[in-house]
Amino acid sequence: MASANANSIDGSEDVAVKAVNKRFEGLLTVRTKAIKGKGAWYWSHLEPILIKNPETNLPKAVKLKCTLCDAAFSASNPSRTATEHFKRGHLPQFQPGVEAHFSVTSIGLAFVAA
Repeated sequence: MASANANSIDGSEDVAVKAVNKRFEGLLTVRTKAIKGKGAWYWSHLEPILIKNPETNLPKAVKLKCTLCDAAFSASNPSRTATEHFKRGHLPQFQPGVEAHFSVTSIGLAFVAA
């Protein structure tokens, strides 16, 4: 009976690990596509990170790390979380009183703060 219970715990743990890994891989795919120009602008500033359980060394969560300030936050709703994070002043175009000017260059879109 104890071994059956241990197997069910291992089985549910295995399902959870697979789900975390799948989420991590999905976020990496989205970020890679976005950096190549096929997605939202904020992905160039966010990096998915895999959080591991220190006791088992198995993946337990996925977080997003801001490459501008190294803050880590939930990956459950990246578009909302990123927008709220950047509005707090980590990007010049979201700071109050800063007038944003955009210009198109030969290599793409350039941002210039005035």
